[in-house]
Amino acid sequence: MVLSQFASNALSLIATAVIGRLGTAELAAAAYANAAYYLVFIMLTGVMLSVAPRVAQAHGAGQPEGVARALHGGLRLALLLTAVALPLMWGVAALLPHVAPAGIRADLAADFLRVYSLGMLPTLAFTALRGSFEGTGRPRVVTGIAFGGLLWAALLSPSLAFGWGPLPRWGLLGAAAASASAAWVMALALWPLALRHVGRADLRGTGREVRALFGLGWPIGLTLGAEGGMFTVTTLLMARFGPDILAAHNVTLQAITAIFMIPLGIASATGVRVGHAAGAGHWAGARRAGLLGLGLATAVMLGFAALELLAPRVVLGVFVNVRDPQNAQLLATATLFLSIAALFQTVDGLQVTSNGALRGLQDTRVPLYVSLVAYWVVGLGLGSLLAFGLGVGARGLWFGLTAGLIFAAAALVWRFLTLTARRSGAGTPPV
Repeated sequence: MVLSQFASNALSLIATAVIGRLGTAELAAAAYANAAYYLVFIMLTGVMLSVAPRVAQAHGAGQPEGVARALHGGLRLALLLTAVALPLMWGVAALLPHVAPAGIRADLAADFLRVYSLGMLPTLAFTALRGSFEGTGRPRVVTGIAFGGLLWAALLSPSLAFGWGPLPRWGLLGAAAASASAAWVMALALWPLALRHVGRADLRGTGREVRALFGLGWPIGLTLGAEGGMFTVTTLLMARFGPDILAAHNVTLQAITAIFMIPLGIASATGVRVGHAAGAGHWAGARRAGLLGLGLATAVMLGFAALELLAPRVVLGVFVNVRDPQNAQLLATATLFLSIAALFQTVDGLQVTSNGALRGLQDTRVPLYVSLVAYWVVGLGLGSLLAFGLGVGARGLWFGLTAGLIFAAAALVWRFLTLTARRSGAGTPPV
């Protein structure tokens, strides 16, 4: 699951690397279009994450028909969400020429958004399909196909962008088309395997399953939207300190985002193991699986935190040239941010894994409320107060983010311990 997360994240990295070599205008246009696309898409993806815990609990309860019903319901839900969101994205693309700021090629941004959004349906369907494998404890099939899609994008994206061989030179649209086609390749490759894996379903109950998946998934989508929105607003606030500070902030975010794929994969695995045990009625096993997942994620992130504190130039050197004297100020600022991020990402790993464990229990609404308070009240509120009210500066925003994640991690771990203690006979956890 960790490798699958890395592969999914690398798809966007490939597109960015190719577009960056087309020119500044293309890179800016793609970034502007992605800003319009990303928040909606991440919330839709969050809704589709409900398939895996539904599959896991049905599998743990020994109900293969429930597994099949969850998959078929997830595929229908992906189609319904796309039917609403895709016209919205095309409507946004039509508005871009009227709202884009000066310096942004709005025509390029609009065309990119139209083509890139064609990958929405297969990506959402792939999330449902992978849930059928991961929820039954067979993630390796998904990992293989995810890397196959990554290879497809790595070969096709530069070929279409630059017109290699007999292929046309489509520039920015070529990179967008390659990303969308990679999503279709992955979904179509996994589809027959998933249907064979889960078997036939009684489609008469699919409508109820769609409603159950949406009821479980919309809080997940809003939770991811709340977190993504917090980082977006923080980046906008960071821009008030100047381009050098903003560049250091972005480099630090790139570093911790790459590392974050590890606890994200652990969180998915934890949710599946918790779901299996909960579905079978083994609440002590569900509690044990959650605690082991939390311990593993924390141990991994503490290791990376030590690396960031002891050898920050090694981490930052992946993203910038540390030998270039012109990057000296950027590296100094990014090193300062990275020292704060060492604590930040440790508690971030804890909160995402506890969130995954709660999804395994099909508990998603309380985590949404926790996330709204943690990110928008504690994180942005305290960060803005420190940065602008108390004069701490850019560091204050990072301190606020860290405080928000500490609040989220503490509340979500407590929630998981409380829910499992009630049913496993472990007793109420101490405050």
